[in-house]
Amino acid sequence: MKLSKFFFLYTLCFAIYFSAHSQHTDSLRMQSNFFGNKFFKGDTIISVNQVLEEMASNESIYNLMKDAKTDFVFSQILGATGGFLVGWQLAAAVGSGEPNWALAGVGIGIIVISIPISINFKKKANEAINRYNRTITSSNSRNHKPMYNLGFGGNGLKFQVRF
Repeated sequence: MKLSKFFFLYTLCFAIYFSAHSQHTDSLRMQSNFFGNKFFKGDTIISVNQVLEEMASNESIYNLMKDAKTDFVFSQILGATGGFLVGWQLAAAVGSGEPNWALAGVGIGIIVISIPISINFKKKANEAINRYNRTITSSNSRNHKPMYNLGFGGNGLKFQVRF
């Protein structure tokens, strides 16, 4: 008898947890790593422009993501420019040329400036995605509430959850 009560409570907690934390196929997420950022809708990789299209229905979220995209483009331009300046001087140092270390220092400075802009992009993009997902979750939860049914069936107690 104790085992069946434990199993029932475990199943009930499991169903409630997953109904509350289930991820909708419309939800967006951003995954960042050393090589860049990827945006996903469900399990599908989408571009930043597709993310903006998804957010077009809500003006404040759309504007926040648009600002994030502007920061992203600006940080990429600065980072690439600084990387080019440093790389050019390192190539000159490896080759038989005379490197201009002041120019390499300028390149490092530009790279350092691009880092906080990139961090700002990630903060804005995550905030926009979280806001978007909250609006999706709140609209879906009104329409698709799970139905719980507890009754007798077969050889004992039956618990059903329908989504």
